[in-house]
Amino acid sequence: MKTINTKGQLCPAPLIAAKKGLQEAAAGEEIEILTDNDTAFQNLQNYMKELKLSPKIRKEGEVHILAVIKPESLTDFLSPESFCATPATSNYIVAIKSDAMGVGDDELGHLLMRAFINSLKDADKLPTAILLYNSGVKVAVKGTDTALSLQELEDKGIAIFSCGTCVEYYGLKELLAVGMISNMYTMTKYMTEAGHIVYP
Repeated sequence: MKTINTKGQLCPAPLIAAKKGLQEAAAGEEIEILTDNDTAFQNLQNYMKELKLSPKIRKEGEVHILAVIKPESLTDFLSPESFCATPATSNYIVAIKSDAMGVGDDELGHLLMRAFINSLKDADKLPTAILLYNSGVKVAVKGTDTALSLQELEDKGIAIFSCGTCVEYYGLKELLAVGMISNMYTMTKYMTEAGHIVYP
């Protein structure tokens, strides 16, 4: 049995973890998902329903537990972000289109981008999502301090998406440390529905 502990995490982090756990599980394997957030619990139930799964639900103290067995037929996975309401306190997204910030010296640009991402996690008002495309996907690569900062943001419930075409182009599929590989449809949806977009 696989246990996915999402206690202390806000949506969409629990749903992203649930999706990853289901993808990695073998058919017939039981998965338990733990959350202590009522909203995340409701969203997890809705996500399971859309996947046509019927988890057994119990509660231990403040922790909701959803137990589900992965069926043989489960191959398609919906995007978890569509099951999470946008936080009322946040109406912006960050779109990172390069691993360097600004135009000019590349070395300086890389330093500035690292400083921006490492500072963003401490901002008073966090974005709804972070979109990475073109060479921007490189900031989510294993072994970088930016990937660690992005992980902190994802743990706080910020959705992080990397352009699948870009990841393939740069040969980084096995090197991504954080977030989800996404498509242009999802990224376009976030851009067109955001209150405003920050381009560092």
